Order: sequence, then C-alpha cells, then structure tokens
Amino acid sequence: MADDQGERLALATTTAAAERGIGGRAGGRERGRGLALVAAVPAVLWMVAFFVVPLGVFAFYSLLTNAFYDVAFPLTTDAYVSAVTSPLNRTLAWNSASVGLTTGAITVAVGLPVAYWLRFVAGRSRVAVLFLITSSMFASYLVRIYAWRTILGSRGVVNSVLDRVGLIDEPLGFLLYSRFAVVLALVHIFLPYVVLVLYAAMAPLGRGLLEAGEDLGAGSSLLWRRVILPIMAAPAVSAFVFVFILSAADYVTPQFLGGRDGLTLGVQIQSNFITVGNWPLAAATSILMLLAFLLLFLLLNALLRFRRLHDLRIQT
Repeated sequence: MADDQGERLALATTTAAAERGIGGRAGGRERGRGLALVAAVPAVLWMVAFFVVPLGVFAFYSLLTNAFYDVAFPLTTDAYVSAVTSPLNRTLAWNSASVGLTTGAITVAVGLPVAYWLRFVAGRSRVAVLFLITSSMFASYLVRIYAWRTILGSRGVVNSVLDRVGLIDEPLGFLLYSRFAVVLALVHIFLPYVVLVLYAAMAPLGRGLLEAGEDLGAGSSLLWRRVILPIMAAPAVSAFVFVFILSAADYVTPQFLGGRDGLTLGVQIQSNFITVGNWPLAAATSILMLLAFLLLFLLLNALLRFRRLHDLRIQT
C-alpha cells in the first residue's frame, strides 16, 4: 500500500515537473516572439516611412493630371495609357531588359566560380582577395564610369594599344556609347556584390559533401551539376534579381556610356521628372517598371519551387 502511494506521488511529481517544463518553454517562446516583434518595430517603421509611403505617393501622382512640373485633379489613367502605348517606352523597356538580363547573367556566371575558388581553393590568400573585393566597392560610382570612358574612348587605352600594334586602322566605335559599354561598366560595378553574396551562401557547404560526391564517382562537371548548382540555385537567383533590378533601372551609366543604343527606361523616367516635367507619366512608368520586377521575382521563385530548389538544406 505504501509502495503504491509512493509510486503515485512520484508520478504526480514527475507530471507536475513536466507540465512546468512545458509551460516554461511555451512561456519562453512567447517571450521570444514578443522580443522579436519589439526588435522588428524600428525596421518596420523605416520601411513604411521610406518605402511604403513614397510608393503610395508615386501611385497617387501617377493617377493625377499633368500640369507641367506639377500635378492637378481630376484623377485619370492617361499616364498609364501613354506609358504603355509609347513606342519609345517599348524600345527603352527592351533595352532595359536586355541590359539587366545580360548583366545579371554575366555577374552570376563569373561570381559562382570565384566564390567556389574563395571557399575551397584560395587557402591563405582568401583574406587578401576578400579585402581587395571589398575595398573595390568603396570606389566612387561616377569615378568607375569615367574610368571606363577613358578606357573605351576613341583615344582610350584599348584603341591606343590596338592602334600601336597595328590591329586597327581607326578607333573602334562600338566600344563606347553602346549597350556593350553599359553592360561592361555595370558588370564591373556589381560583380563584387555578387561574389560576396555567393561566397556567403557557399560558406556552409562542407568539403565533406564534395568528397562524398567524388567517392561516388562524380567528376568535376557532374559535381557542379548535381551538387553545387542545386544547392546554390536560390542564392544565385537572388543575386541575379538584385543585379537585374539595379541594372535595368539604372539611369546614370546609360547617360555616360550608352549613347543612343544603350539608353534605358530609367533615363526616360529621369527625363520626364526633371527635363519634361511630366510627373504623372514618370510616376506611372516607375510603377509599371516595379510591377515588371515583381513579376520577374514571382516567376523565378515559382520556378525554384517547381524544381524544389527553393529550400535545400546543406548538411555538413
């Protein structure tokens, strides 16, 4: 009888302790969620103040009537109609898409091998190379653009060298004031960011995973196709979208290096705001461009989910 009472007492004590433990963990999780929400408040307020509110103002302006460097009522969708039906806007939109796609593809294609080399091959020189990559990002945007004008100009470094060795009789005109020059400068500007993003994403990739693939008979190409690229698909797509948006929407580089064939839709938006004074048309074009970027992001994200590459876990 005493033994039964002792067993019941022990069982009750264990049950109470377990309930206290479960309650304590639940309370800890609730407190953790509360602290996370409090910590997120400044970031949310910042996003609302500097992203949501300006976007709302742009959307409102796009529905107003143009009044030459001003806006007026009534509300209308004429700006959207003009933005969509304009032949110039369609040409510039194609130029923007071409520049963004080319720049994004090149930076990711170059950045992946560089990130792999830094992760698995560089050894002691990794820190020095990362320092050089990071330090290059501190160079002025305009300085780099003017540097490419000096390199690609009719009397620039490239044409001067080719002329001295006798490979050309006259300067190569396609090097400067072309889409080629815009893409080249943008690749130079955004490649360090892509390398750092992909290197950070590749850092958890253990050497043991690659050695396991090699033990199973996978060569270098098969290892890249079946192991590295599937794991790096989501980070590579993120880097591509990052570069695509900034390149396609850029209006500074095309003005200095683009010429007629290298102008983008960002240049037209800037011109409508500052030179022409048609604020509703500029705002409507900006909103349509933002929607196009959002559509691209959703399509790429859907493709990753369809291929089941959006949430691969690296087991080290």
